Amino acid sequence: MHKRLAGAASALFLLGGIASGCSSDSESPGGAAGASGAAGSSGAAGSAGAAGAAGTGGGAPDCDVHASEAPRFERATSAWGLTGVLGGRVAAVDLDGDDYPDLIVHGGAPNARAPNSAPATRILMNRPKAGGGREFVDRSLPSGYGAPLDGDTENQRSAQFAIAADIDNDGDLDLFSGTFTDKTKVALIPTPADLDRSQILLNDGEGNFSVAPELTPHGSVAHATSGASFVDVNLDGFIDLFVVGWYDRYGQSNAGTQARLYLGAGDGSFTDVTGGSGLRTETVGYADGRNHRPAYGATACDVDDDGDVDLLISAYGRQFNQLYLNDGAGRFTDVGRPSGFSGDENLSYQDNQFFLCWCTVQSDPMCPASSPNIVCPDPADSYWSSSDAEAWRNNGNTFTTACGDVDGDGIADLYNAEIRHWWAGEGSDASRLLVADLTSGELRYRRPGLSESGLALPHPDPSWNEGGINAAIVDLDLDGRSDVVLTTSDYPDQALRVFHQQADGSFKEVAGAWGLEHPCSVGLAIADFDRDGDLDVVVGSSRMRDCAREWDAPEVHLYESDASTRAQSVSVRLTGAAGSNRAAIGAKVRLSAGGRVQVKEVGGGYGHFGMQHELPLTFGVGACTEATAEVLWPNGARSRGTFPVTAGELVRITQE
Repeated sequence: MHKRLAGAASALFLLGGIASGCSSDSESPGGAAGASGAAGSSGAAGSAGAAGAAGTGGGAPDCDVHASEAPRFERATSAWGLTGVLGGRVAAVDLDGDDYPDLIVHGGAPNARAPNSAPATRILMNRPKAGGGREFVDRSLPSGYGAPLDGDTENQRSAQFAIAADIDNDGDLDLFSGTFTDKTKVALIPTPADLDRSQILLNDGEGNFSVAPELTPHGSVAHATSGASFVDVNLDGFIDLFVVGWYDRYGQSNAGTQARLYLGAGDGSFTDVTGGSGLRTETVGYADGRNHRPAYGATACDVDDDGDVDLLISAYGRQFNQLYLNDGAGRFTDVGRPSGFSGDENLSYQDNQFFLCWCTVQSDPMCPASSPNIVCPDPADSYWSSSDAEAWRNNGNTFTTACGDVDGDGIADLYNAEIRHWWAGEGSDASRLLVADLTSGELRYRRPGLSESGLALPHPDPSWNEGGINAAIVDLDLDGRSDVVLTTSDYPDQALRVFHQQADGSFKEVAGAWGLEHPCSVGLAIADFDRDGDLDVVVGSSRMRDCAREWDAPEVHLYESDASTRAQSVSVRLTGAAGSNRAAIGAKVRLSAGGRVQVKEVGGGYGHFGMQHELPLTFGVGACTEATAEVLWPNGARSRGTFPVTAGELVRITQE
């Protein structure tokens, strides 16, 4: 049903009533060029989702935006040249500007340099294949991505993830290359592994990288860097950087790390402004949430729909997650606890098995009559402390927070991917959808029941584990409703989970039915790699713990979708100017079709060790062929533009 993309068409539309040269170029079948009329508007910041409440406001419902059939995904790893590519973390990034997303693959091992003959980080360029189709071509060494700064000619520097944005606004995507250093193991690793640091890498436009000015303090101190997001926090048109880390030293309860915010100058250099941004935390203050967190993921998106981007921290150790609201100028206030983001309402600990072990040798009026279902440690009370009964220790092990409008009201919802164990009890948070509510004027989240919503994970035996790692909110079947994709790993019976949203807003797990069976999944990147109008899925494979039984090696696999043969889509690629960052990170697109409105935001990387999907936004429009797109640009003026788009096209929209 969907047509392969080629050719171009362009249109001029008005921005704020002035002919601004803002244009939309559309790749369409046959290469025919033509002009299409458009209109535009501008306005101050407001509720971008107000007109789209409950998904309405998209004009007359003259077509069925939800018309779709179940897609089929085929494993196409060999056809794409990925056989033998190993890694646990993947990112889909167009490194050479040809509109075909390339692939960055990282291994997970910290404190280790891989030899040039077998690099742990791979730069794989998406290229035309002889005889037709596409394939990935390895440019890991020529790209210069992993070249150490100390002259080591035999090895690549240690790096664990990368996220992309146009840092210097020159039209290509640059990288933050994150290095996770485990300080408890540095002494065990031969030099120079302990010299590697996170770096800013500037792109020459063809996927070749050079090191930018040192990113301090990340460029001078080894950190356990575990997540980052590119974001323009003050809407000055220059990309900024939000970075989080895990435990500074694992095993020390007060050794969480300070999240950091760096303001970009537009030339590749950054200034640490953490202290004046409202993000400063301390080594104490667990009860009221003032302490540093051992974070496993960072997310940046506009959660309160006020036109600026907010910052979220996914915390490990069953500690409070953090949600920092932006005042529009890059100053932040933590509303994690009052909003309900920090953790769910269940703070019980009485069914924690180690508390029950403690009760076997201690007298406490809170001790239940039940006995522990584990073999207790020796001594029996050695794994339990008074802090384990506190509210701050009965939340989640959050690895990723995905951001996107799930219920169709135009407001971003959240999905937390959590690792959870049966022995920790019901006080430990499950992977769950958090639905945003702004009706009271204050941001609040409700958590639909897992069974009622269809989002519960299977518990095959009494000693179950839930291994939620990475998550994405995305419309895989192009039916105009957001689905949830979750990777689970490390424990028995863990696999890729795909929760398809039904007409009533509930979900049904369909990974097996759609051909996405993948045990012990970990890395996740979703993009239209072949530009046929649907979203393909790349998954990394874990060998952690029990997953070593499933995979002989951490293989990377690509699953190619046929959804574009069953439903229509519109893909939108934005280029910012006029005070916006060039990659338009933070921009929102409201697409109206068939009487429905969908809202998506351009992201700059998020989640556990820097997940990133392609920057173009893909909207499923079912049986609809025409739509209207409104763009809210990420600049201080909150400029807007509105124009018509046609299904079956990659629409390029440039703000001028």
